[in-house]
Amino acid sequence: MKKILAVIWPVIVAVVMLASTYGMRPKSYESEAKLASGGIFWEGQFHCSGTEIGKTQNGNGIFLTARHCVANAETNELYKNFMVSFSENEGGPYYMARPLALSLTDDLALLELKNGADIPEVKIKDERWLKVGEPIFNISYPLGAGKLKFHGEYMGPSFPHFPADVLQRYSQWLYAMPMNMTIAHGSSGSGVFSNRERALVGVAVGTFEEGSFNIAIPADRVIDFLNDLQDNTVEKFQYAFPVKEAVLELF
Repeated sequence: MKKILAVIWPVIVAVVMLASTYGMRPKSYESEAKLASGGIFWEGQFHCSGTEIGKTQNGNGIFLTARHCVANAETNELYKNFMVSFSENEGGPYYMARPLALSLTDDLALLELKNGADIPEVKIKDERWLKVGEPIFNISYPLGAGKLKFHGEYMGPSFPHFPADVLQRYSQWLYAMPMNMTIAHGSSGSGVFSNRERALVGVAVGTFEEGSFNIAIPADRVIDFLNDLQDNTVEKFQYAFPVKEAVLELF
C-alpha cells in the first residue's frame, strides 16, 4: 500500500484539466455525462459513484470520486480491492482500480482504472460561471439502484454559514457548495454537471438530514486539487492522516 504512484502525476495533470470526450459525442450532454459516470465496488459490493475525467499515457483511466469513498472518514484507513463499472445496472465489464491521489484538504480523490482509457470522459469547469438558480444535474447510483439522473438548481459556490457541528466531523467539507438536488447513500463521489457549460461543476459528497440542502465539492476546488497532485499523493495523505482505531460504541 505504501508503494506510491507519485511518479505519474506530471503525466496526468495536463490530460485531466482539459479532458474531453473522444470519438462520436452523444447529441445531449446528459447522455455524454452518463457514459462517463460509473459505480465503485469495494470487495465485491457496491460502494460509491464517480466520473471518468481523463487518462494516463499507459492506457489507464482517471476516475474522480470523493475521498471518503477511498479512505475511511473515521479511521483514515485506505480501502482496497476496488472495481469500477459504467453499466446501467452495476453489471460488468469491471475495471480494476487503485488510489492515485487523495486531497489533503477536500473530500476528493482519484482512482486509476486499469485499461480504462477508452471510457468517455468529461471536462471540468469552474462552477462560478453559473448563475444562482441555474439548472444542474447529477448522475449516480443511489442506494445501489442503478445509474440514475437527478435535476436541481445551483445555489452558490459556498455555504454562507456552514454548520459548525458538521465541520467538526467533516473538515474536508469546509469549502463545499450547497445544492437543492436529490442524492442518497451511494451518490457520494458522483459528478454534478451543467448542461450550459457541458462540464462537471462539482462532486457530490453528502447531505443534511434536516433538509434538502445537499453538499458538493465545487469544481474550482477540484481544479486546485488536480493542479497540485504532487502535494496530494497517497503517501502524503497517509503521513498527514495516519490510520487510527475506530471508536467503539459501548451499550
